[in-house]
Amino acid sequence: MVRFMGVFLAVLALALSLGACSSAPRKQDQPEKVALTAADSAVIKDALETMSMPKDLDVAHESFIRAQEMELRGEKQLAEVFWQRAYEADPGNRYLAFSVASRLQAHGNDSAALAIARKAARYKGPVLANQLELLAKLYVREGIADSARKYFKAALDSSHNQDMTLLYDYSLFLEAVQDKKELVKVYDALLPQTNYIQSLFARQVNLLLELGKDSAIVELFGKAYDATGDKELLSKMVQGLALQKRFGEVRAIADTVTGKTETDEEIINSALLTYGETEREVALKFLKKKVYEDSMRTPVMLYYLGSYEFALGEKDSAKVHLDQVYLKLGKNQAYAAQACRALSGIAFAANQKKEGLRYAELSDSLQLGGDKNFLALAYGYAGVYEGAYALLDSMMDVWSHWTPMAGVADSATMGMLRLKARRAHRQLQHSYAQILLMEARSIEDDGLADTLKRAHAREARTKAELFWESMLMSDSSDMFVRSMMAMNLERLERYEESFQMFEFLLKNANPSLLDWPEILNYYGYSLIDLNRSPEEVEKGYQMVVKALELDKGGSPNEAYLDSKAWGLYRKGMYEEAFATLSLIKDKNFEKDYVYWEHLAAIQAALGKKADATKSYKKLLKLRPNHAAAKEFLGKKK
Repeated sequence: MVRFMGVFLAVLALALSLGACSSAPRKQDQPEKVALTAADSAVIKDALETMSMPKDLDVAHESFIRAQEMELRGEKQLAEVFWQRAYEADPGNRYLAFSVASRLQAHGNDSAALAIARKAARYKGPVLANQLELLAKLYVREGIADSARKYFKAALDSSHNQDMTLLYDYSLFLEAVQDKKELVKVYDALLPQTNYIQSLFARQVNLLLELGKDSAIVELFGKAYDATGDKELLSKMVQGLALQKRFGEVRAIADTVTGKTETDEEIINSALLTYGETEREVALKFLKKKVYEDSMRTPVMLYYLGSYEFALGEKDSAKVHLDQVYLKLGKNQAYAAQACRALSGIAFAANQKKEGLRYAELSDSLQLGGDKNFLALAYGYAGVYEGAYALLDSMMDVWSHWTPMAGVADSATMGMLRLKARRAHRQLQHSYAQILLMEARSIEDDGLADTLKRAHAREARTKAELFWESMLMSDSSDMFVRSMMAMNLERLERYEESFQMFEFLLKNANPSLLDWPEILNYYGYSLIDLNRSPEEVEKGYQMVVKALELDKGGSPNEAYLDSKAWGLYRKGMYEEAFATLSLIKDKNFEKDYVYWEHLAAIQAALGKKADATKSYKKLLKLRPNHAAAKEFLGKKK
């Protein structure tokens, strides 16, 4: 009774002191009333709860010491008895209350643990991160997400985000409630402490992808590389920078690379992909620095160097470097096969057909027979048409009748296999059509070809047309096939069909996916050469002018200049036509009968009979039966 009265008087005194501070107005005619605020009520309640707890600090202290002693001895059960006794002796002690709550939680008694922890949270004393974490975990067990989040955040603030276990537990909670934005922040703090462990790193990458944070992914790879020194991460970072078109940063990183590993080569390749068509010379300079100054003289780097040298006309140097790739890499190497392909192209460009074919056969051999399509095309370039057709026929038979074995794979895999088979068959059809055109052109360019051979050329073009029609039946959206068909129909003198196809391309094709200048020049020249009306000639001429404007080759395409000169001739602008044709400097045009046909006609129109006679004589050497040349020179047809 004495203890209760003491508590009652203390609370009454507290209430009166709070009331004395009240700002409520007095009424002179009424006795004074005390108005309590919500804050006042909370303080009174807390005081009642704390002051009503009996304390025996001596017992509490002794029990605490014994609990610690039992834990050091490994006698956990006795330790827990003393912890409980200490708490009962001093129930208002924050540290003791949370210690008991954590032990209850460890034994699976979550409800009792939460009840004690909730009360303990209002007690005086240092607020520790592990106490807040315990509350967070208990609220998770009870399914009270808002309170769990509140205490997780408070605990992390208390530990300044340095408690790795706490961060991980909070991440599991965030995974459960699917708060991805907050989870990204937690992983950002957790990953450096785990040295960017693979599982968490992969999860963070996936989260950032889902949230569309591409730049953050790149920065993440950069941080991980800085922490671990793993160049695979640097390579991924460079790839991400390239995708974001941050080309300057990609090139700056690549410029620092001097290693000779596959990862170093991947970084260089990513940098090379940032150079456009107009920057090839800059890219070649960059490659020469890497190979010669930075000593990155690996077969793959030599392949890159040789390929760029070939593209920029440095063929002798390209051949040396590509040969080294083949010799150093040896058999069954993809880059060695690609080097042989490039060497084959160099040889064919130099009209070294046997050498070109030899390298194509080497490429197929290095790929264990996996480059038959390129080999067939090489046979075509070499003029060995029967060999090309035989090779393609054997492969066409396989892929045109290919069916997957039942039960070998699931339906998704089956679908992928069928798609691969259709692509392989389509590629073979296209190659077959290309080789048919090669054979047709070889006959058409032969000024001595007889009627029988010319009929064979027409038959080859007709067969190529059938292949393209079949390809369009399976994919009517293939604009490249339509462009090939349009050109071929013109050569077959099926002009209306050809021009309709060209018009379809002009209206529906994406210019960036086709050689648009070539299409404009071909269609334009066809209209000019056919000369059916002034309107068509003008339309064709404007297309050729547009082709020259769009051509990105640096200097004007001389084939397009020839077309423009012929358009000017058809329009009666002979001086301009001659001036345009005079811009052509490529000596290969001296073997082109069409060039001499145009030059002779323009010279004749200008009254330059002596020059025209010389030109027509050269034309007759290339085309002995050329009607216009015979007529001008006074010879019989």
